[in-house]
Amino acid sequence: MHMQQPSQEDYQHIKEKIVDYLSRQGFSEKKLLQKVTDLKKHYPQTERYRFYTPVHVQKVLDELKGLGLVDDYAFAQSIFRQLKDRKDGLYRIKEKMRRRLIPQSVIDTVLKEWKQSGQGQDYTAIIRETKRKYERLKERFPAPNQHYEIKQKLYMFLGQKGYVADEIKTIIGQALNEPPK
Repeated sequence: MHMQQPSQEDYQHIKEKIVDYLSRQGFSEKKLLQKVTDLKKHYPQTERYRFYTPVHVQKVLDELKGLGLVDDYAFAQSIFRQLKDRKDGLYRIKEKMRRRLIPQSVIDTVLKEWKQSGQGQDYTAIIRETKRKYERLKERFPAPNQHYEIKQKLYMFLGQKGYVADEIKTIIGQALNEPPK
């Protein structure tokens, strides 16, 4: 049995679908491959998606990479810039980047370049959030001897946000207006 090859029109459909996705938001190459090939799984009877196979989609992705429309490094830089001064620490940011299927090597490169630039993370948003959390916890734990419990809960809160011990101490200290130790 002879397998039919995709026509230029079939490749054009794939390209239009990828560009449509990219026009709404950024994606890593791997995430685009997954999204576009999943269309064939979700709509197996739809003739239009017949050639939405990994091989054919990758061929179009390679072409779009050559044109600079698909660029994992630029996408990773953009995501990192968006996330770094919000409420998440580096561990949470890395996890969010991994969930977007950005290759680990690209994530590592972006973080290494950022660290080498000497820039730090802006803690303003997380300090504000920590202050709010502290006030809510003070209402739940009003006794003076419960200050330690409140600090433990703040520590866990910031740990879940992806911050490490030194950063947590700094953030809590600034949020509670405590002198540095």
